[in-house]
Amino acid sequence: MELIIGEHAGFCYGVSRAVKKAFECAEKRMPCVTLGPLMHNPQEVERLRQAGIGSVASVAEVKDGQTLIIRSHGVVPEAFEEAERRGIPVMDMTCPHVSAIHDMVKKYSINGDTVIIVGAAEHPEVKGIAGWAGGPVIILEDAESAKTEPLPDRAMVVAQTTMRQKQFEEVIAVLKTRIPELEIRHTICAATGKRQEEAERLSRNADVMIVVGGKNSSNTQKLYETCSARCRRAYLVETPEDVLPEMFMGSEHVAVTAGASTPEWLLSQVVEKIRKITQIIE
Repeated sequence: MELIIGEHAGFCYGVSRAVKKAFECAEKRMPCVTLGPLMHNPQEVERLRQAGIGSVASVAEVKDGQTLIIRSHGVVPEAFEEAERRGIPVMDMTCPHVSAIHDMVKKYSINGDTVIIVGAAEHPEVKGIAGWAGGPVIILEDAESAKTEPLPDRAMVVAQTTMRQKQFEEVIAVLKTRIPELEIRHTICAATGKRQEEAERLSRNADVMIVVGGKNSSNTQKLYETCSARCRRAYLVETPEDVLPEMFMGSEHVAVTAGASTPEWLLSQVVEKIRKITQIIE
């Protein structure tokens, strides 16, 4: 049996950077908390908690003497303002790609112009981007919503960094027919694009496609949707315990990818479990 591991599987730059810094704080025994889970991977969040890095739901929950770590998804400007008022040290681990979108949105909307965000309305990255706008914000999840949402004559459109490229292009195609003055900013992360393209290629040629990542992870879910559309036997797994022998019966080509919030150690454990199972089957 052929087993292929995606070259672009696993941590993206932004998440890797934030996790590394958090564990450095743990090693130095610095009293730190993250504003929300550092990434959407329950196993890595638990590993951080055991190392002494917990999380809080709001700045109000940060205790005196603690340093606040801003996760790679970014936050609204009010979070920084509240931390400054209280004298809370802040370690800003917002992904540079996300910070760039914050700047775009802030500058474009300074006179009250509308910003359109293509992404999941409840995702923390999208909420953070919206918070930097100085005017109206419209959030569109797909092309259908773009057809029915009341729209202005002038707007700038950006994308959640983990949005599927095809989905973004479908929304743009609709907006071009409805907004005379549309400024388009291509803000999907390059690493996300490469991961999605690779997953699409691998899943087309695989009998079984395994996607490793947190089930609460937006980018992992999008990877799974991409793979399941091209491979009838696509599975989303969080841990090695989710990998079962019946997934691989009669298969010759198995491929594995992982979401941007999936740590290398967890990906390796899943791959090792697959290898053990497939040897037994053979």
